[in-house]
Amino acid sequence: MQSVPTNLITGFLGVGKTTAVIDMLQRKAPGSRWAVLVNEYGSVSIDDVFIEGSAPDGVTVKEVGGGCVCCASAPFLPVAIHFLLLEARPERLIIETTGLGHPARLLDSLRMSYHGRLDVRATLGIVDPHDFAKPEMRDNPIFVDQIQMADVLVMNKLDLATPELVTDFQTWANGLFPPKLLIAGTTHGRIDPAWLDLSANDERLPLYPQERQSLPPTPSPKKGGGVREAATASSPSVLAPPPFLGEGVGGRGSSAKRYLTPNGPACGWVFDPADVFDEGKLLALLANTKEVSRLKGVFHLVDEWATVNRSGTAMSVAPTTYRRDSRLEVFANGLDWDAFERELVMSLLPR
Repeated sequence: MQSVPTNLITGFLGVGKTTAVIDMLQRKAPGSRWAVLVNEYGSVSIDDVFIEGSAPDGVTVKEVGGGCVCCASAPFLPVAIHFLLLEARPERLIIETTGLGHPARLLDSLRMSYHGRLDVRATLGIVDPHDFAKPEMRDNPIFVDQIQMADVLVMNKLDLATPELVTDFQTWANGLFPPKLLIAGTTHGRIDPAWLDLSANDERLPLYPQERQSLPPTPSPKKGGGVREAATASSPSVLAPPPFLGEGVGGRGSSAKRYLTPNGPACGWVFDPADVFDEGKLLALLANTKEVSRLKGVFHLVDEWATVNRSGTAMSVAPTTYRRDSRLEVFANGLDWDAFERELVMSLLPR
């Protein structure tokens, strides 16, 4: 059995996840077989009825109800996936998570328990302009988690957003670390199917936010509305066209790139999500390398994923729901980059 391309669709309540899933199903290639796993939080199933009632031939829908699949419903998840793969033999699996969930652990489970059976690809995070416009929402732990884990970040309902709000979203999203594979906008949940297959292997964003190209001018809004001209139901717009990743090879198969910044030399590394770091060795290296003036990274540790930020001698560590890869960006003067890289690779645990 070939690995089934699998995508998570996340987002807060009411952002349009189900609408997006239905639209994708209606536009899939005729004769292709897709499966949809819907995670309902309540006791009465709604989303799967909507999807099943709107889906074309070749679509199988199953529901995992009664809670978030990363916690209360976790025991039922393997059963649902087993029967979907056995009965439907899908060519694509879409998992729509509940708007109240923290689905990072679900990604971990899919990668570990279904290695060779599921090919976990881009996670799409959908944002409602009205949610983004609320400052308190950006501090909501669930919202933050969903943003962190999204590989492709999409602002839906652009017909309800002012040009100023779209610009604010674009600026905010461009400043996220690690950078997204894609930042886009759309209406009516219209998703470009190509976004489902974006991956770290063909990532078009640079390793580092300061390398981003300047954004194109914002088209004038249509008269009487606040919608960008490119953002229509039939044509999703890419809000931040990504440049290509630079060349370079680091240790143990990682990609690496050295470059100059206005503040001096810098280097970055990207590791496969399956690579796991020894927390003690890693943090000792990052905290005690005196030549480092600034660093930021995200790492797969033994029991969790964590972000690391250091400015001067002050360093902080925090859990994260990001799951695409481990990566590190270091700014330093007078650092022996080769020696640092060797120690970084030595902090990896054997596979």
